[in-house]
Amino acid sequence: MAGVKREAAAIVCLFSFRFSSFHHRDYSVAVETLSEIQLVLIDPERELVPLVLTHCHYTLVKGHVTDASYDMQNLQNDLYRRFLAGKPLIQAVRIFTIFHKIAQEPLKGLVHDSMKSILRSFSDVCDAVTAVEVALRFLGKTGGEGSSLLLSYLKDSLRMGHQISASVAKALAECRLSHCTPTWQLLTCWKSELMLKTGQDPFPGLAQTYRTHLSPEEKRAVKVFLGLTDINSFTLELHEILLLKTGAENPDNHLLQKGTAAALPGLHALAEDITLHKAAEIWKMAVELH
Repeated sequence: MAGVKREAAAIVCLFSFRFSSFHHRDYSVAVETLSEIQLVLIDPERELVPLVLTHCHYTLVKGHVTDASYDMQNLQNDLYRRFLAGKPLIQAVRIFTIFHKIAQEPLKGLVHDSMKSILRSFSDVCDAVTAVEVALRFLGKTGGEGSSLLLSYLKDSLRMGHQISASVAKALAECRLSHCTPTWQLLTCWKSELMLKTGQDPFPGLAQTYRTHLSPEEKRAVKVFLGLTDINSFTLELHEILLLKTGAENPDNHLLQKGTAAALPGLHALAEDITLHKAAEIWKMAVELH
């Protein structure tokens, strides 16, 4: 049953990005004018998981493990009717406007490693990403004290305590508001790595132009580069580009031209034809070698 519950939570997480299509675009509110009555307040264990399980169907085949499948369309409809109908969209706030309000600083290596070791469940990673993104959008509007703990801000200021599991709370325990951006960068990259390990596409919305395959010679060159550079930083930086910046960047650009990634050791040695066209495959190579 615990395994089914984890799977159910992951399904809810994967559905979340699709719900905006149900809403009327003219019913939206700005973050700074949002009231509690306009929020969706749900107890995941008591409300979400039982709903998902009602749409779970089992197939028993002698000599094989039980196969579980879900009625996705009816599940999505029920999730909308029970929890989202009548709720407004929150007007988009760019995640990284926090830079204008709170100075950001890197996570310590131990915190970085601890966060990944704690968040082994895909659903926990999704929950952590969601919590940090909510914090980033509010902080981008309101600002805050950089030395304040992120977990306290989520629980006390945003009243999200009931949405934060013990695992997520433990993972975020050492993070401060000055760590919001690198925490988001780490968590979203870790989420994509977990998706890759289970055969899912970590970049479902990425245009085909950034998915060009590397030639055998290019693979050898990239592998040499990855052995020379800070592979962890490179993986995070390239992931952020793929997630947020491809729409505004020329795919013909060499990786060397991409922001802070330009400071990474050995990047200048990559051939000129190693461009953003091949960024998705290069990121996957980096993950596999990391």
